[in-house]
Amino acid sequence: MLLRSPRSHKGPRSTEILIGIGFFVAIAACAITALLVPAAQLETRFAVMGVVGCLYAVVAADLWAAAVMGVLTWMLATGFLVHPAGELTVTGGSDAIRLIAIVGISLAGGLYGISRRRRAD
Repeated sequence: MLLRSPRSHKGPRSTEILIGIGFFVAIAACAITALLVPAAQLETRFAVMGVVGCLYAVVAADLWAAAVMGVLTWMLATGFLVHPAGELTVTGGSDAIRLIAIVGISLAGGLYGISRRRRAD
């Protein structure tokens, strides 16, 4: 089960599996965001994707999976929420700031998830 308590898990978790699950979570979040948030609200779309990346990183409690989730959510948001044709086009400083912000919040979520899991053990 994806959303389980930290105590129910015994032993190491596979980072590759967590990245794969994160991929599907990011795709679903991108699709739902594209449907529910108007295209004119670009920063809101990025904020939703960042929050999804952070929440998944908290649940995964793995820094590699959190970093990959941050980059993946940024690429999906840039490619499909900014440019509806699916072109991943980096236009300058604003895209770099969004990348740093989304990866940063995902890593912060991963660190929180790790600390929460260690406190529970």
